[in-house]
Amino acid sequence: MKSKALQFIAGRMGQMKRIEAACKGVDNIIWVHSASYGEFEEARPVIAAIRARYPRYKFLATFFSPSGYEYLKDDPVVDFVFYLPLDTPWNVRRFLDAVRPVRVIVSISDYWLGYLHELRRRGIPAYLISARFVQEMIYFKPLGKPYLNAFKTCFTKIIVNSESSYKVLEANGLTNIAQAGDPRMDRVNAIAAMPWSDAIVDEWSEGKKVFVAGSTLPDEDDECIIAAANANPDDKFLVIPHEQGKSQLSHLQSAIKGKTVLYTEAGDDVRRAQVLIVDTVGMLSKLYRYGFAAFVGSGFGGGSPHSVIEPAAYGIPVSFGPIFGVQLHCEKMIAAGAAKAVGGRDEFCAWYKQLKDHPDYCRAMGEAAARYCSGQSGVANAIAEMVMG
Repeated sequence: MKSKALQFIAGRMGQMKRIEAACKGVDNIIWVHSASYGEFEEARPVIAAIRARYPRYKFLATFFSPSGYEYLKDDPVVDFVFYLPLDTPWNVRRFLDAVRPVRVIVSISDYWLGYLHELRRRGIPAYLISARFVQEMIYFKPLGKPYLNAFKTCFTKIIVNSESSYKVLEANGLTNIAQAGDPRMDRVNAIAAMPWSDAIVDEWSEGKKVFVAGSTLPDEDDECIIAAANANPDDKFLVIPHEQGKSQLSHLQSAIKGKTVLYTEAGDDVRRAQVLIVDTVGMLSKLYRYGFAAFVGSGFGGGSPHSVIEPAAYGIPVSFGPIFGVQLHCEKMIAAGAAKAVGGRDEFCAWYKQLKDHPDYCRAMGEAAARYCSGQSGVANAIAEMVMG
């Protein structure tokens, strides 16, 4: 398998000709740009909402990183998928000449000044969705002034996902702003309601609910799960690491005292394993349905937890590390009684014990999670109307 650096380079070689060939004669293209797959997931429900109302439009998605391109290149949610050509004047003009987008959607945070200024020069409407801002960001310091100016003049509208982000932009002189919410909520609710099962996980879990740890990093995330598994040898744990590197998988297998098995190596004796480690991608949002509770990784050293609403949509308690960053839902879910932030393995193990010893506490927390998610639907449709209105 190629490294990400090689994928980054190889994916762009000869790409401009492929873009020109793919888009030749195709009208009504909406260009959607995301840094990575995770950021695209916030645009996905908006794309679906636009398609449902305006079927004549085609969608071209670009990514800066291989993590988006590799996962989406065969996904029918969009019509074309490419790496973003590097932000040089020649590339920008040639790309826009080939695609001729009627609208542009940028998801969350990947801003490129060359593209933004050329979009403004050509009069092409551009929308930033699910935007997240805090005053400490460089955009609001002297070095970030070119970006702040671009926010003011190049985006038709900046659609933020929280009141705090709205206030930050307003305080910095922006007027082209609107507040919506998180469009992913519609998607995670739909996934949670969708019938789905996995034969290997079914065999391993034997029809019983397990503890699910998703998107864990090889830091305190894994140490929390290792400690809980070793302290509760009769309980089963479903672990889905974020990067799934060999060193992380090996560490999990060696540090957990009970029997572990990798998903890709599961055999007839999979039921005997205490811990099933999913060493493949693409199933995490669906795997949370096997849980009575969940832990979401990347809240210790990864900047902020990954999608905490994915497990919450199944009506189960959620925990994560103490570093939230600009994550929209962590504090709100804690306030709603749906989630718990843990400071380390000891605190996590104490929370896990509380869930097991007090079923009423576990049930109430899960019900709060379900209420939180069901009460925030319809955002994707609202954003779609802002973009197409």
